[in-house]
Amino acid sequence: MRIFSILFSILFLFIAAFLSYVWISESELSDFKQYFVFDKHDAHEEHEEHEGHEDDENKLTRLNDAQMQAFGVEVSQAKSGQLQRYLTLTGEIALNQDNLVHLVPRVEGIVLKVHKKMGDRVKKGELMAVLESREVADAKAEYLASKEQLALAQDNYDRSHQLQKKRLISEQQLFEIKQTLLEIQIRNKAAARKLHALGFKSGYVKKLPQQAVEHLTKYQMIAPFDGVVVEKHIVVGELLSPDLTEYVISEGKVFNTDSSAFVIADLSSVWVNFDVYPRDLPYIKKNQSVIISSTDGIADKVGKISYISPIIDRETRTALIRSILPNPNEQWRAGLFISGKILIETIRAPLVISKMALQTANQSAIFVVTEDSYKLQPVKLGRSDEEQVEILAGLKNGQAYVSKGGFILKAQMQKASFAHAGHAH
Repeated sequence: MRIFSILFSILFLFIAAFLSYVWISESELSDFKQYFVFDKHDAHEEHEEHEGHEDDENKLTRLNDAQMQAFGVEVSQAKSGQLQRYLTLTGEIALNQDNLVHLVPRVEGIVLKVHKKMGDRVKKGELMAVLESREVADAKAEYLASKEQLALAQDNYDRSHQLQKKRLISEQQLFEIKQTLLEIQIRNKAAARKLHALGFKSGYVKKLPQQAVEHLTKYQMIAPFDGVVVEKHIVVGELLSPDLTEYVISEGKVFNTDSSAFVIADLSSVWVNFDVYPRDLPYIKKNQSVIISSTDGIADKVGKISYISPIIDRETRTALIRSILPNPNEQWRAGLFISGKILIETIRAPLVISKMALQTANQSAIFVVTEDSYKLQPVKLGRSDEEQVEILAGLKNGQAYVSKGGFILKAQMQKASFAHAGHAH
């Protein structure tokens, strides 16, 4: 008995809720009478002419221009068109490795001062850090010594040349003095080239004799181009050495056994890397356009495929393809997940409509426009893309249909149906 009592209570609540909904629908319907007039007979006529009622339920009286604008209803003509098939890919923004530098000292030394930190913008030629290096001191001392020796040897040769003219020394003696001069010149040039190899410019080397002694041990790390410090692995007092770092570059990723002192990136452009399954690779071509999208409020951009990897990754079983994207506002940040669309096929269809026109319930239908009403017409669908769908039956070329706002018409039609059901009962 308790079970029957519970079932009876549930049934009573369901009936009460249904009747309440019907009454609310009837009330709401009155608010739209100024805009919508339904093609139906009164309740007595509908009972007498039940055969025509079902057809009338699928019709609404047409709106005027002001009403269409108020409800966002738009009408279009059915016509032929093109369906576009896209390949959708997932990917990630990465730093442009062609515009990135791992700044490593060319000599071993102790860090005396660090001038830049993470996120700092740097200009080409700016001082990044200063090291104290015995190797630099030895190289500078070698150059300065050879320069002094060269001056002495040149002076000795000039005097000896004058003496030889006066027959005070032999030609053999002059030849030996000249040979000594040439050897010192070679050593001097070799010492200068060594300094150049350590990163010292010609202007700096020329002014080296005028520098104070305490500066001879200093090595400066200089920014090679404009950019942003994206990594920093240097602190005062630590020992840096170029021999501690090894690089392996694979598919645009740099792996190092020990970090560089600085990593500087030019963010004016970025790489857009996509993973493509082997079955989709035949559709991908270099210089093909790709629509790049983000879910972070950044406007879509169109790029070009610049690289297609000849290698399938063993772990992901995908191939890498890449587009280079201009990034003047630096809104495309490395690590950002994105999606890409590549047009791979265009299909000509004899009759297409906007997908927004479709009303789907038990079957697909659209509102066609007649002389005085909107009629819900079942249609047979064919191929489709993201925005359009092919119509195989139920609509003729050139026929007017509701392309936007059909859901509003459908809602009013349903309310009319509920109102009629409540009135009939």
